[in-house]
Amino acid sequence: MDWTKAKSILIVALLVTNLVLIATYLSQNNRFWDDEREMRDVTVKLLEEKNIFVETDIPEGHRRMPKLTVSYDKVDEETVQKQLAAQKSLPIRERSDENFIALAEAFIEACGLMTDTVTFDRVEHKEKETLVTYKNYINGIAIEDSSIVCTIRNGKITDFQRNWLKPVEINDIEKEVIPARAALIKFMSENTEEEKIYVEDISLVYWLDSSVFDAESPITDTAFPAWKITYNRGKIQHILAWEQ
Repeated sequence: MDWTKAKSILIVALLVTNLVLIATYLSQNNRFWDDEREMRDVTVKLLEEKNIFVETDIPEGHRRMPKLTVSYDKVDEETVQKQLAAQKSLPIRERSDENFIALAEAFIEACGLMTDTVTFDRVEHKEKETLVTYKNYINGIAIEDSSIVCTIRNGKITDFQRNWLKPVEINDIEKEVIPARAALIKFMSENTEEEKIYVEDISLVYWLDSSVFDAESPITDTAFPAWKITYNRGKIQHILAWEQ
């Protein structure tokens, strides 16, 4: 037997097999995305029939997520007041967004409140003050109702507000997350407003219903994955995202 020829035939056969497998995968993947696009279009049409208009992209990818154990983290007011009193104003020529952020971060650090989950969010300029806001993120997912807001006037921090849910433990069990379009349908079914609704943003978050959480209690509670739907200039509704 001509082993060189046989080896060449075998290599060609393997290459052909791989090409067939790749073509099959791509074909199935294309059908998947076609189905996703079709489901998205059907969802958008159904929502519009109910006067709900989606003005943002509907997230298509979603991952399995665990629940999160949290506790309300109180601020040492004495430390905060001490740091407020010890400040020096930034010179006028140094009052830039970059320096305001550095000022806020140094203040948070000095208060012993800087952690891995403290994440810069935005700088907002008002008539006589500037707000530097931080949010609470774990593994790229925001923890709702957690924020730090530093108010800067005349080059120094004059007010410090912190509402914070401290991550205690990430559960080992992960569950499937419902698609964003399913959350929109549930949002539609629960909607009681007669006016037109314009959906501005849809994002995955960890959410704890603050109406049933005692912020003054040291006891831990559970934050669950939820789709956060922002609409009509900042109104918010949360739809639990774990499949039941």
